[in-house]
Amino acid sequence: MEGLSSQRDIIMAVIDARQSFDLSFRIIASHRGNRPEITSVADLSLVEPKGDTERLEFIKSVVAKENVITIQAGRNCRWMEENRREIEALGVSLTTGASSLDMHSIADDKVRYAHFMEQHGLPVVPSIQIDTVDELKKQIALKVADGELACIKPVVGIYGIGFWILDPSVSPMAAFNNPDNRRVTPKMYLTAMNQQTNDKLPEPMVLMPYLAGRERSVDMVVENGELIAAVCRRKEGALQSIEQSGVAFELAKTCAQIMQADGLVNVQTRDDANGKPYLLEINMRPSGGVCYSLSCGINLSGIFALRKLGIIDKETAIKMGTDGFKPVVVRSVSSVIALNEQQSAE
Repeated sequence: MEGLSSQRDIIMAVIDARQSFDLSFRIIASHRGNRPEITSVADLSLVEPKGDTERLEFIKSVVAKENVITIQAGRNCRWMEENRREIEALGVSLTTGASSLDMHSIADDKVRYAHFMEQHGLPVVPSIQIDTVDELKKQIALKVADGELACIKPVVGIYGIGFWILDPSVSPMAAFNNPDNRRVTPKMYLTAMNQQTNDKLPEPMVLMPYLAGRERSVDMVVENGELIAAVCRRKEGALQSIEQSGVAFELAKTCAQIMQADGLVNVQTRDDANGKPYLLEINMRPSGGVCYSLSCGINLSGIFALRKLGIIDKETAIKMGTDGFKPVVVRSVSSVIALNEQQSAE
């Protein structure tokens, strides 16, 4: 069902796996918006209802009419998990990224997630929840006094929205002149927040030390905490090196196991100045770059789909996750897709 930025790529990767095995199962894609560039690559394209109240009836109707076997949740993972019992009563398997609402809640809350990882002895970036302007001023002052570069972002959020590095060394105009650099002076950030409120913040924020080392994004196929296949992307500017080993890679796998992840999920880590990786977050959904794995010879989305359909056994899936792997460096490029119909901006 409706996914995030990688929905189209996942559909095409599953088609690739279907062709490789000379199979004939159908792929159904749906989205709440008018997004033919995403859904038209599937065998059947559907428009989902806008609201939650109609979604269950939509699922019931499609399952009955189209003989659906398995459903991959995308954007509405939490709602799908809340309604798991009713959905699976239709005779389908459901994948939401986790096996319980509690694990979804922990993954969505960056502070709870950090504390949960600490409880299990895993290295994770220390996180402090900030709820008021006074707390924000106090904690930023402590970081500045210690000479520690800090960053801040919403406790709950995706795509790095609201993420800023609080850097006293940059110009007051840095956030305006180069917003993509995500750096702002602590004074400018506090001034803006004071303009917004003088007491409770609009939403809880998390303050943490900023780690300047290498960032890694580990895409995985997991079944109730058991790793089936994984690929790690080491990010260096515009380039990403794809690998299948290393301390960060193993750390991400352990995190997914503890979180009882289930499906196509993603774990992000970042190194400190000494090269030691720390956990940043886990996303109980496919990342935007999950299909970059195709360039190294591993089709994570295809492995996931074939397993959910019962076409391959676990041993075969694990073998497919390593056989043919080749380290590669990739660069993401943008492109355009011609549409055959007019559509509104959604």
